[in-house]
Amino acid sequence: MTVLLPVMHVTPLLAEEATVTPVEEKDNVIWTVRAGSFLNADTAWDTLYYLKGEGFKPVMVYLYDGQGRGWRVVQMGDYPTRSQARAAGRIFKKKTGLDYLVRSMSVELLEERTLESRKSPVPQMVTVLKPGEQPTKSGSLPLSGRELTGAPESLFYELGQRDVLLNTEQRLQNVLLARIMLRRGYVQEGLRLYAKLLRSYPGDNDLREEYVGALIDNNEIEKAESMLRRWIYLDPESPNALRLQARLRILAGDYSVQIDTLDYLLRLRPGDIDSISAKAYSNQQGGDWLGAINSFSALIDAEPDNYEARQALSSLLMERRPRLVLTPSINLQSDESVTTTLGSRFSMQLTDQTRGEFYYGNTRIYRPQQDGVEKINKDVNQAAFLFKREFTRTFTGIAGVGAFEGTASGISGALGFDWRIHDPGTFSAMIDYNNPWLDEPSAANYEGHYNQLSLTYDGFYDDEWGLFLNGQLRQYKLESDRNYGAKGIYNIILTRRILADPDLFISYSFYRSFFKYDDENYKPFEVVENESIHTLSASFSKSLCDTIIFQAAGGIRLDEFKEGPSYFGGPSLAFRLGRFELNLNYEYSSDSGLAGGGESQFLSGGVGFVF
Repeated sequence: MTVLLPVMHVTPLLAEEATVTPVEEKDNVIWTVRAGSFLNADTAWDTLYYLKGEGFKPVMVYLYDGQGRGWRVVQMGDYPTRSQARAAGRIFKKKTGLDYLVRSMSVELLEERTLESRKSPVPQMVTVLKPGEQPTKSGSLPLSGRELTGAPESLFYELGQRDVLLNTEQRLQNVLLARIMLRRGYVQEGLRLYAKLLRSYPGDNDLREEYVGALIDNNEIEKAESMLRRWIYLDPESPNALRLQARLRILAGDYSVQIDTLDYLLRLRPGDIDSISAKAYSNQQGGDWLGAINSFSALIDAEPDNYEARQALSSLLMERRPRLVLTPSINLQSDESVTTTLGSRFSMQLTDQTRGEFYYGNTRIYRPQQDGVEKINKDVNQAAFLFKREFTRTFTGIAGVGAFEGTASGISGALGFDWRIHDPGTFSAMIDYNNPWLDEPSAANYEGHYNQLSLTYDGFYDDEWGLFLNGQLRQYKLESDRNYGAKGIYNIILTRRILADPDLFISYSFYRSFFKYDDENYKPFEVVENESIHTLSASFSKSLCDTIIFQAAGGIRLDEFKEGPSYFGGPSLAFRLGRFELNLNYEYSSDSGLAGGGESQFLSGGVGFVF
């Protein structure tokens, strides 16, 4: 593949405002963190979008230099003081590994020179002041009536630092270009640019670390290992090299050796933040949640403002600490049947690898007597214990036992596993024995229960595409354990993320089910025998603030065995207040999915507390 690379020049930039406010007038001057200055427009905009993808809020400013050339400047912030801009610059470098320049600029110039998009017109320079000529003080005129010129270099360059900063910016632009090329799929070209940079800066271990990391990210494992072996041979105690060696251990699944490497590095350099961070995430990926909690706690002690570490620690604590959840719901059908459920779950860690859960639920099914329709008035009580054991980082075994009464009564059981077959995808299998039949109201009058085998794959790729596959086989039984029929189900869902903030997904699904009666002469109530449903849906999620999340979902269904389409949709709200969680959900469907058809409404909620 041949790729034409933009040629980037580096020249001291000069602002072009004829009425430049002296730096001493601080009330009209702001300070910015400059990420790069580019003559090539595509490179400039690619850099801006790259930084946006990293969570920053850069802007594009168009400036002229003393030779009349136009530069696109990517910068961030409008800080009132230089010290605030420098603090922001240090955060920028820590997160991206990129160098930066802190520069001042008049507020008026920033407002007039900011480009909103690639299509924004750039202002034209009218005249250029000669060296030594002072800008006129013509007042505040419209941009078209002003003379645009170069301002003193001190507006952009620290005194005595011109040459050093010039080289730094050239290196920065090439590093940015290499990153952008990798991001846009030009992998080999980006890696070659990294190799060229390393030949130019052979003593730059940060650059070497980034290059080897890029090799690892793009599966150039042999080359990365070769460079690491030589690097560690020349410098056995290099923290950069040892951290990369630990990354390779992750890919090999050898977490114990990786942790040993990081522990060795921490003995050499106690308190090394990068090593503590790597150990925290390695423990988390390796399934050592206790070690991850300890490492994240140490990282937060060293960096109290590390938001990502705080989020990771909070998620671990929320996941592993004892939790109580109440889940009330009500289902209203068009035949006037009402199903209400109040469920409660309490879960906690029993050992480092085993988590236990207790469930109790009460379900009441009521339907009044009608012509040709029998009355239903049943209460079903369920209780169960469920245990999950993490045998390896990727394999979790599941076993459960329970009991129920109110329709039929008896002992229930469950046995299965979750197996993460690759990073974005998990395969699950579950056998359920003797569960009460609750999704068909009429079954409650006939002691309905069922056994089920379920196989599921659930994966999400590149944070954009999701694939869900599910197959079920159910054996339904009625009074005195009499076989009533068997139902086969398979479901395929393909999901695409459209937006990341707010989250917007669209999905297509195909659902197929078929029911076969065990005895055609024994049908105390009707069930849907065939369904072949195509569904197109969308879901939306937006955090209104730190504590409130709004969600909405809806779509249209077409069943090949019915005349017209049906639709469904509804909103939901989630509230997170410290250790409390509250969820409210509503869904309306124009087709209930039962044999009698008709619309349905479903209201549900959840109240959770983490101890």
